[in-house]
Amino acid sequence: MITVIYPDKDTDLERYSNINSDEIIVYDNTGSINTDFKKENTVDIFSRADNIIFTQNCIINEKYDISPLKEACNIICDSINDDTLMIFDTKVPPRTVYKMSKIIDEYELIPDINLAYTTIIKEDTRIIAGRNENSLKRTCNLYENMNKTIKTTKHIQTAEIIPLLQNAYKDTLIALSNQMAILSEALTIDLIDAIDIANMNNNVNIPYPQPVLKQEIVRDSSEIINLANEYGETVQLSETSRNTNNYVAYHMAYMAEKELFLKEHLAMFETTVAILGITTDDTLKTQEDNASLILIDDFVQRDVEVWVHDDKVSEDIIEAHGAKKISLDEIYDADCIIVMTDTPEYRNINPSKIEKIIITALPLFDSEKFSNVKYSSVGQYRLKKGEML
Repeated sequence: MITVIYPDKDTDLERYSNINSDEIIVYDNTGSINTDFKKENTVDIFSRADNIIFTQNCIINEKYDISPLKEACNIICDSINDDTLMIFDTKVPPRTVYKMSKIIDEYELIPDINLAYTTIIKEDTRIIAGRNENSLKRTCNLYENMNKTIKTTKHIQTAEIIPLLQNAYKDTLIALSNQMAILSEALTIDLIDAIDIANMNNNVNIPYPQPVLKQEIVRDSSEIINLANEYGETVQLSETSRNTNNYVAYHMAYMAEKELFLKEHLAMFETTVAILGITTDDTLKTQEDNASLILIDDFVQRDVEVWVHDDKVSEDIIEAHGAKKISLDEIYDADCIIVMTDTPEYRNINPSKIEKIIITALPLFDSEKFSNVKYSSVGQYRLKKGEML
């Protein structure tokens, strides 16, 4: 049995070393793929293949883009046999495999075309779905030695939506917490304390309020909205979640404005704000829907001088948003410090060096340690003692 892997430069080919196949060949028509597997560079290879595995990355600039898959399917469509199993091993939006089948077999000349979809949905857990029983069984046999756990679904579209659901779920829970954080200040509630106790119920798992700075969550919630628009449906929950989580940036700007005016009698245009942390990814993958950048833009539009610290983000990007990149030592000269990410070095901020105000997006600091400075976090805004019962 011959299995041909059709990769791109991002494919981790080493993970296919345990695949259950007599021979593994990598298609490399550009000579750019680095692998110990046997390589071939002509489309003739697909006419000899029992299985073809497509591994094209379909998340480009943190948006779904299935054009690499389309290109691959166009290349192989005239070379496959009726019994060839084609497996799409990548994260894609729903109905992608269906669209690829129309490219591979546009005129439906293959009576029962063998198609399957698979991807990782949890550490060492794989989801597999096939167009028919033969496709499903063959794919499971091929991957049985690669993962401890294999889950199957009856339909490919169902399998495709699972990773999207996982991330959108996180975004929705964070939106609930962020919504309650905004309300908690009006009600003088310590939301962090409330969440800790509410989570003692095994059926409850509410995260702390926070800005969404990990792009995969944003991407999949946005994709649900895109899919709804494509198929003429409404998804009010996803739209509300996305809007709520983006609004956190404006809420933090309001917190800073209120603190500086009430406690320091300063208007925002008279102040300097230091924002610490732009992304929780290894690098800033995209600037779209990034809460820290939304916050920076809001301040800059109001003539606030904004300083930024994040070693993972280039000075060019920061300056393009009208801010100045600074070192960690310089943050203490700002009128207001806003900590957006739970970065270890930010937890070591010295409260005795803070001039006026510090606000955190997450409950990072012991309030007792910061009792001598004006410290608040989202969900734990400086509570008014006279209103607390």
